[in-house]
Amino acid sequence: MVKITVTLGALASAALAGTVSELPKEMTALMDLSADPCNDFYQYACGGWYKQVTIPADRATTDTSFSVLGDKNDAVIRQILTSNYPKVSDYYNSCMDIRTLTSLGTTPIADDLKSIRSSTSVKDLLHVAAQLSKKGVLAFTQPTVYPDAKDATTNALYSAQAPSTLARELYVNPQYWRVVQPAYKQYIVSLMSLAGKSATVGTAAAKTIIDFELQLAGVQLSKLELLEAKTSNYNPMSYCDASVKYPLTVGAQLREYGFSTDGCTNTSGKIILNDLDFFDRVESLVSKQSLDTLKTIFEFKVLHTNAPSLAPTFATANWKLFGKLIQGQSVEPSREKKCTADIQTALGDLVSDYFVKSTFDSTSATRAEEMVLALEASFKQGIENATWLDDETREKALTKLSKFVHLIGAPEKPETYASLSFNNKEYINNRNKINLYDTTANLALVGTKVDRHKWSSPASEVNAYYAPSVNSITFPAGILQAPFFSGKFDPAQNFGGIGMVIGHEITHGFDNSGRNYDGDGNVNDWWSDETSLEFNKKAKCIMDQYGAFQVKSEQTGQSLGNVNGRLTLGETIADNGGLKTAYRAFHEYIKTKPSKFTDETGDKVFFLSFAQNWCSKNTDEYLNLILQDEHPPGKFRIYGAVQNNDAFAKTFKCPANTKMNSSKKCYLWE
Repeated sequence: MVKITVTLGALASAALAGTVSELPKEMTALMDLSADPCNDFYQYACGGWYKQVTIPADRATTDTSFSVLGDKNDAVIRQILTSNYPKVSDYYNSCMDIRTLTSLGTTPIADDLKSIRSSTSVKDLLHVAAQLSKKGVLAFTQPTVYPDAKDATTNALYSAQAPSTLARELYVNPQYWRVVQPAYKQYIVSLMSLAGKSATVGTAAAKTIIDFELQLAGVQLSKLELLEAKTSNYNPMSYCDASVKYPLTVGAQLREYGFSTDGCTNTSGKIILNDLDFFDRVESLVSKQSLDTLKTIFEFKVLHTNAPSLAPTFATANWKLFGKLIQGQSVEPSREKKCTADIQTALGDLVSDYFVKSTFDSTSATRAEEMVLALEASFKQGIENATWLDDETREKALTKLSKFVHLIGAPEKPETYASLSFNNKEYINNRNKINLYDTTANLALVGTKVDRHKWSSPASEVNAYYAPSVNSITFPAGILQAPFFSGKFDPAQNFGGIGMVIGHEITHGFDNSGRNYDGDGNVNDWWSDETSLEFNKKAKCIMDQYGAFQVKSEQTGQSLGNVNGRLTLGETIADNGGLKTAYRAFHEYIKTKPSKFTDETGDKVFFLSFAQNWCSKNTDEYLNLILQDEHPPGKFRIYGAVQNNDAFAKTFKCPANTKMNSSKKCYLWE
């Protein structure tokens, strides 16, 4: 058997030899031409780059696309931030002014700490906690406004699980907790010490906080449960009823946020809770805590939330836990990098407005829209040809696709924060202003008409999105650049790059989660029973396939665990559907606008363009985080998508039953 495999692999390599010289030089520079693409396409596409690259000391991962383009975008943004543009320069300078931050110590948060310490009852304290949530210091639940799942034309108030200090998985997984617990304890003690507490007080506080947070993690929903609750549970309650049932969590926040909890009538305002079991459990847990325990918890929440924005000693304590231990960075990122990242979160629309004017033009937007339409037409063809869909479900799928909203480049009317001004010596106060502004603006949307064209991410971001509640796909200017997209690229490169990304986002509308929403954004089961069973059968094939992928340390080769096939299912369905949709769109496109490559080389360029956007090098710590995420590591995104792709096997002439051309393939959206 070994002899036969080697012989077949050699034949495949020989078949490639004639076209390698035709590939773009920037593409071959990343490749390992000694590898067999039919045995390991990741190594073939990325091996040359992987061998040469090192992970920057201030990062946990590096790659050929997202981080490269992110660095390029950040360089443009730093020029903007140092050019005295209104608002953004003052905010950025306040972040960069470590001399002032050092001299102030905990003064910027002194009033918040005082309000906690002076609370005389649990009720008073939770009122204070609700006030603090407007500044980004989150409690146990958090109200927010987004489209009503049963009437997506109207914005509704929801309450949801707030994130813990650490990811829930770190508390509940003994393997991770053994590593994290000592460092987490030290982090709490360090923050308390920097805030003027004695070591004895800090140690006692750490025990109180950790004991509580372990219990909290036990009642919280996992990532998968949170995702599934959005479409499986819908529990509307009046403000009054919610306040009566959950006075310490939901009720305290409703009152502080200005929603009347008086008079339990059917006409009073509505708040929607997705999982009542969680709210029952967290309310019970909080009710069992003493006033002193809750004071300790909220004091720490204030210190932790603000630590990256206080004096460098606080920021370094925070980095030692989250950057060094949890992610695997060996050097703390520069202040410049931190502040550049922070302002894109805080003032994303405003910064992106300047960024887009510097980097994005109408020609790019037109070409991107052209590609989106091409990918939608291709996905439409896939729906029409899907033999497992019955006619009624097929028609509803086509209707949903026809209602997609396209958000490309940047918002027409970005948020400019016209009513806000910033002091270049008051960093935390500036942050608080923005948090309060954003919270107030969001809550003011209750009961208003949903704007399906509203952006939820900065246009400078290197990412793309599908939003099921508004049935929209977003492609920011930040990602509409090389290596994903360029007016200078051949169609094979553009369709393998941004084309696959577009196809991925379209497919999200029909993945295991997106399929629960109709074309208007309502949670609505529009599938017949028979096609739903067929979908689940096909999805399980993909889930099992990816769940068998073993992730190994890139340093030692030891197993770190398997990909979570169920948690990653939405992403893996989207990867598979996106790649096939992009390939079909590419071939349709070149009927009128030919590629400069031969048919054979063009197809290879297409698949290599896809793969080379997922080359990455990672620390063990980062891979452990990815194992808890809905996105698989890049290597396995490549493996899974090409293993299920007949066109890939044909392009690279892969013999049957080679690693990249398994006899068992998973087909869903073709």
